[in-house]
Amino acid sequence: MTTFNEHYSEQQILQIQRINEEIHTYELSPFDYAQGWDLESVKKVLAGRSPINPKKVVDALWLHFFDDLNPTALTTEANGSIYSNTDLQLAAKIRARLKQTDIKEQGISSADIARKLNKTPGAISQIINGKYAASPEKHLHDIWALVEPASIEVTKEAKPNEQKHIRIRYGEVPFVNTSVAKMIELACEHAKERRRFSVFAGQAGLGKSKGIKAYCEKHPDTILIDGSEQTSSTQVLEEICVKLGLPKNGSAYKNMNKIINALADSERLIILDESDKCKPNALDPLRTISDKARIGITLVGNIQLIDKLQSQERFELIASRVCFWPRPYGEMPVDDIKTLFFELTQNTVSLSEDDEKWWQWLHKRVEGNARLLVENLLPHILSWSRKNKNKKLDRLTVNSIFSTVLNKPAI
Repeated sequence: MTTFNEHYSEQQILQIQRINEEIHTYELSPFDYAQGWDLESVKKVLAGRSPINPKKVVDALWLHFFDDLNPTALTTEANGSIYSNTDLQLAAKIRARLKQTDIKEQGISSADIARKLNKTPGAISQIINGKYAASPEKHLHDIWALVEPASIEVTKEAKPNEQKHIRIRYGEVPFVNTSVAKMIELACEHAKERRRFSVFAGQAGLGKSKGIKAYCEKHPDTILIDGSEQTSSTQVLEEICVKLGLPKNGSAYKNMNKIINALADSERLIILDESDKCKPNALDPLRTISDKARIGITLVGNIQLIDKLQSQERFELIASRVCFWPRPYGEMPVDDIKTLFFELTQNTVSLSEDDEKWWQWLHKRVEGNARLLVENLLPHILSWSRKNKNKKLDRLTVNSIFSTVLNKPAI
């Protein structure tokens, strides 16, 4: 229990207690409510250790959490009003919430709330401003359920007698066969069949590496090279030797010949991922290997790979050997976003909308990017859904998650 020093009045103590309850309930950090004040000063005020009268800080925090609710209303009887102290507090929280940035950016108003609850805007205004003639308790809770900030938790291991949570984290995301993965498979098959080069380029975060991994699991004789800024022709040759079980030689020429002899007419495929990041000479040995061993090569990379192959003179010999070169992917299609959502949440999240407009909006919200959806948004949606089993996911909640934990504005 917080112990307050001599600088706090009884009213300020009550205010701090209510504010701390809100912070604990929604697991907020000082960054969420500091209101421009120094974080250390805010922490001292909330801990009851302010070295001076904390009125300015307390008033700013109170306004943020409880709008214009008079703190004395929480210490006195309701004076015959139908509103209990709890009702007054919740009404104030709703008014304060409607003034917060993420709500205002979405244009959420009393009229929007009224439509969802089948009431008039006037009735909603009366309810949240303490002027409703009947008991407001149920209506206040219904309104708060629509506008409360998304509550986020860190997923914990389930106890033995509990149902295991669906968990999405880097390195453990199940493969979902999207159009990107299908196009990568098609590029690989064209290269293998034609014994030439194929190219697949797309924006970062579309699941290219996931699609490559799935293809290699399906075709274990594929030789995959993970490219990087340090990958040169020497590294390419040495890695292929390792994958083929050939002893590495200090001579690039000898390594090349051993690789060609081992792969000649083998119908195998070499994939170079992150091709756009590699050093310029990294692709040179692949051209020679493809020509002399008569095998296919697939180059995969970001959009920059297209510019690299089409605009730089040293890559003309590579570009002329490309037999399959689909248009680069800037975004995932809407259907892929929908597929990823349902597959990875295992249909455990109820939606307030499930029509074309919703999926187009969600596609725009995640910028058509699989990584933003899968690694950033979905884990928080699953956490929210576990805490709110009787609620349906809507745009307001998604925007609240983006605003609260992903630092992105509402759309």
